Amino acid sequence: MATHSRRWALLLLALATLLVALVACEAPNNAPPASSGNTGAIIISTPAGASSSPTPVFPPFTIGAWPSDTTPDSSATITIYVICQMQDPSMTTPSKPAIGVKVRVSILDPINQTFTKTTGKDGIATVNVNFKDSHPGQPVTVNVSTTWKGVNYTRQIYFTPAPQAKPSPSPGGTPNPVGTPPGTPVIGPPTPPEHP
Repeated sequence: MATHSRRWALLLLALATLLVALVACEAPNNAPPASSGNTGAIIISTPAGASSSPTPVFPPFTIGAWPSDTTPDSSATITIYVICQMQDPSMTTPSKPAIGVKVRVSILDPINQTFTKTTGKDGIATVNVNFKDSHPGQPVTVNVSTTWKGVNYTRQIYFTPAPQAKPSPSPGGTPNPVGTPPGTPVIGPPTPPEHP
């Protein structure tokens, strides 16, 4: 008799679980019913600052710059490229090269050189920078600027001469540690431990 009542208890438990599952499937969710004729527009607004426009306006002029080599040797020649573009702020037409714009390229410490160039038909100006014995591993800042329709536009880029400088050999053939002037006497290399 105990096994018979146990079977009934398991059967009732299974039916109760089934009923709970059915009720859960039939319960309405909190979302409003879907409408196939919904014609309301979905508006996503992301205002920028004090602008009432949901999309920021593209600038009418841009300036960009890049070096031909971001990690040249400590004595090298690299080219700094500067590109100037004019854009329709509404972005309804493609950008155009800004031809004949004077750009100023200032290479800061430790090279300290300044150049003025004019953009060509492609909107690009190039500056060749020669330097010797620059401080290896020290990043060099390059400021690029121009004025277009009375507004100043600037960019800043970097390059690092010889970031992984190799030791220079001393007169005795033993390499000097990085940063030691060539010809400085160096105590011989450490003696390796003896193996038993």
